[in-house]
Amino acid sequence: METAPVRVSRLGGMSNAHSLSLKSLIRRYQFALLLILAAAAGVGGLWANLWQSGYQASLRLNGLLVEAQAVRGDLYRQIRAIDEVRARGPREDYWQRLYRIDEHFYRMRGYAETADEQASIARMEAAYGLILAAMNRVVTNPGSAAAADAPIDQWSTGDFEAAYNALTAEVAAERDRLSERLGLWNRLAPWLAWLPLVFGLALAVWLNRRFVRDFLQPLQRLLDGTGELARGDLSHRLNAQGVTELRRLAETVNGMAAELEANRRALVERERQAALGALVPVIAHNIRNPLAGIRANAQMLDREADTDEVVETGADIIDAADRLERWLDALLAYLHPLKLDRRDHVFDDIVDGAVAALGGRLAAAGLTLDRERGAAARVAVDGPLLEQALHGLLANALEASPPETTLRVATRATDAQVELVIDDAGPGMAVAPDPEARAPLPTTKRRGTGLGIPFAYKVIHGHGGSLDYSAAPDGGTRVCCRLPRETIA
Repeated sequence: METAPVRVSRLGGMSNAHSLSLKSLIRRYQFALLLILAAAAGVGGLWANLWQSGYQASLRLNGLLVEAQAVRGDLYRQIRAIDEVRARGPREDYWQRLYRIDEHFYRMRGYAETADEQASIARMEAAYGLILAAMNRVVTNPGSAAAADAPIDQWSTGDFEAAYNALTAEVAAERDRLSERLGLWNRLAPWLAWLPLVFGLALAVWLNRRFVRDFLQPLQRLLDGTGELARGDLSHRLNAQGVTELRRLAETVNGMAAELEANRRALVERERQAALGALVPVIAHNIRNPLAGIRANAQMLDREADTDEVVETGADIIDAADRLERWLDALLAYLHPLKLDRRDHVFDDIVDGAVAALGGRLAAAGLTLDRERGAAARVAVDGPLLEQALHGLLANALEASPPETTLRVATRATDAQVELVIDDAGPGMAVAPDPEARAPLPTTKRRGTGLGIPFAYKVIHGHGGSLDYSAAPDGGTRVCCRLPRETIA
């Protein structure tokens, strides 16, 4: 038994040597979504952190400047009140201002972060210490004129104003740097805000192409390939592509198709053997009878016989040989696989051709033909093959009808199908034909082979139609052939 060639699908390129699983592909989508969210959150967090740090730096610088100004103001008022201290002695507000100046210096040290800021504060504290020492001498020795002028001299000649100016200049410089940094961020922020979206779109396009390439396209090819298998082409093989699950599914389907193809070949072979087994007795019977007649006639030729007997015997031998040839031709046509050459035909034209093939047999048999036409519809069929099958049905009806009767042949059409009805006036069929039978039907006709009806079943069923036998209304047998009403697009 020959092995049918295996046809591999070429619906895509070569299968991937290392393919992802569907689970891994989905995980990549999830990871990409997390990346997009992280990028958006990162840009937003950077924005918020920058503004928060700028705000905190601005608050710190403002606090530092406010405290420095408070120290300078309280110290100035303390010095201006030195005359009153010398005349009346220090009052409570004098000591409170000194306490507040210490608090301001304490808070300034808390605000200071850079070395320059701390150095300026230290210089201010050192200058304040000299001024405080001069004020203390006034408090302890109010009558001394030199002690009265000492604080003012320390203020004018000391480093306090220089240290204060250095601190304010440092704060102003830091404010300028902060403003420049925030200004740069304000200029870049509109562009940075689009980065997560652009990144997300690029990632989405890449992942979508990967998803289409590794899942959607292989899935469509898998569906197309299984459609070929469903239409009966079990030699078709799917190309394993895409994610791991689809590749495994394709390999599984290929294995099932190969197994089904092997089982179908084995089943066809068993059916062929069974059909041949059923045909052997019929072949032997149909060949034995003509051969017996030929042998008997040949034996008669050995005897002395007149010319008429020789001619008659020769005619019988030729008739028997012709019968054997016709039967063998019918047997080969029945066993040969059908190869339909479908073309558009008018159904009535095919039926009329089958009737015309009867020639003068209708008149010779003394029959009247009642032809009713009603199927001018076009059908996609193998015209010559269908005409041969219908001719066999008409010939059977003709031979079954006695002389002086009517053979009715009617055609009609609906939206879905065309129909041929043949009514003969014979005695009816003793055995209902079985379309699934593998052997020829029994025949009582001298020139019959028993293969006419099985052959008609085979041709009509090959066109997707049906063939039914029933009793005719006026006696005899009714044959009803139905075919789908299809055309070639």
